[in-house]
Amino acid sequence: MRKIKWGIIGLGNIANKFAHTAKAMDSVELKAVASRGKEKSEAFGKIYDVPSEKCYGSYEELVRDEDVDVVYIAVPHIFHKEISMLCLKNGKGVLCEKPVTINSNEIKEVIDAAKENKMFFMEAMKTRFLPINQKIKQIINEGKLGDVRLLQADFGFNAEFNPMGRLFNKDLGGGALLDVGIYTISYSSFIFGNHPKNIKSTLYIGKTGVDECVSINLEYENGKQSQLYGAINLDTVRDANIIGTKGRIRVPKFSNADNAYILINDKEEKIEMPFDINGFEYQIREVSRCINEGRLESEIMSWKDSIETMNIIDLVKSGQ
Repeated sequence: MRKIKWGIIGLGNIANKFAHTAKAMDSVELKAVASRGKEKSEAFGKIYDVPSEKCYGSYEELVRDEDVDVVYIAVPHIFHKEISMLCLKNGKGVLCEKPVTINSNEIKEVIDAAKENKMFFMEAMKTRFLPINQKIKQIINEGKLGDVRLLQADFGFNAEFNPMGRLFNKDLGGGALLDVGIYTISYSSFIFGNHPKNIKSTLYIGKTGVDECVSINLEYENGKQSQLYGAINLDTVRDANIIGTKGRIRVPKFSNADNAYILINDKEEKIEMPFDINGFEYQIREVSRCINEGRLESEIMSWKDSIETMNIIDLVKSGQ
């Protein structure tokens, strides 16, 4: 397969993890990085051996770089739509961090741009690509748990309160739902599909006007349901429990899991599937595979998945 050449836009903590992974992989090459300032871009690039002339002080310069095939977007999510469109319209594929946008209308616009420009686009929901979660999906599909009827999942952390920071600032797309609730909702869609027939949610709105915690119940056909919780004001266990009529699976730290406990017929087995690097590599490989095969989207994290997951988020926001 052809080695895929990457650029990174937005050079915060998660971009460092991505760059570290890309540098450890033989199948990809980190060619360029961009920030809103040349100095920050060069400091980042120095860590990962990106030449100074490829460390750009504007996003527009990077998307004009003919050496870049695809861009990893790691800016705050209120800018995801704008930067995704910039990349797609300039002939760059996109892997965009989650949440892919802040509402369903925005992601529809982005995907229309991907179609129009015939460019690859995918939401960076790395949880779906982790080997342990792929194995869990296989176990469910094979019927080993019987009829899966319940998912319980939580993702919460106790963030330091900063009314001007990204998490607690409404103007910056703050709140638990978009920051961590996206993990639980996308995991429910991964297990049960995208179409709950009933949605009930409770959001606690803090003094800055953002939801600091959110409780969600998604009801599917035939009594299946997901009980989900997300918070930026509370440390939670961050586990997922998948329960069927013949057994159950507990997934510790499901969003970044490398092991799971499977209980069937009163016998518990621990399955371990360690990462090759740190977990980011599996979505990067998927992007490379899709681009090399001429695909515009991944069937594991499809455009439809992103749109319909964001539809659920919109309904949760409205308190339905």
